[in-house]
Amino acid sequence: IFDVVQIGKKKGRQDKAINKIFISYYSNNNWQNLETMVCSWENNPLLKKRIKILLDCVQAVKISSTNKLNEVNVVLPTLITQIDGILTDYLKNKGLSGDVPYNKKKKHFQDNITEGITTKLDDLANDIFLNILFQKSQSGIPLDNPFGFNRHKIIHGENVNYGRKNYMIRAFLILDFLAHLE
Repeated sequence: IFDVVQIGKKKGRQDKAINKIFISYYSNNNWQNLETMVCSWENNPLLKKRIKILLDCVQAVKISSTNKLNEVNVVLPTLITQIDGILTDYLKNKGLSGDVPYNKKKKHFQDNITEGITTKLDDLANDIFLNILFQKSQSGIPLDNPFGFNRHKIIHGENVNYGRKNYMIRAFLILDFLAHLE
C-alpha cells in the first residue's frame, strides 16, 4: 500500500505503475497471494456457494501462467458472473428481490452498503464496482467512462480485448470488497 500511495503522489497518470505493483503482488510465488486471499473467503456466507468456482479460477491462473495462454480471457468472464451473482444475493439479503434493472440494483447497493476500511477507500471501491464494472452500457454505444472493464461489454461479447491481468486483479479485489460486506 505504501508503494501505491507513493506512486499516486507523482504527477500525471500512474495507472501502469500501480497495475504493475498489484499484478506483481498477487502473482508472486505462482499466485500464492491471490490464492490466500480467495481461500480466506471459504466461510463467508455470501461467497460460500461460489468458492469452488473462485478457487477453480485461481487454479486456472496458476496452471496457465506456465503456458503461453492468456488465462484472463477465460477467468475474467467467470469472475464477472460470480460478482453479479454475489451482488444479487447481497441485495436479496438487504430486501431487494426479483429481477430488477441494474440502475435500481446500484441505487439499492449504495443505500445499503456498510462502511468498511475508510470512507475514501469505500468510495473508491464503490466507484470501480458501480461506475466502471457496472457502468450503464448499451450495445454499440461507447461508454461515458471509456474503460474496458465493463460487465455488459465483456459478457455480451462487445469487448473482446479484455484479457488484461489488471482487469482480472480488479475483479478479484471487487470480490474481496464484497466478501467484507455485512
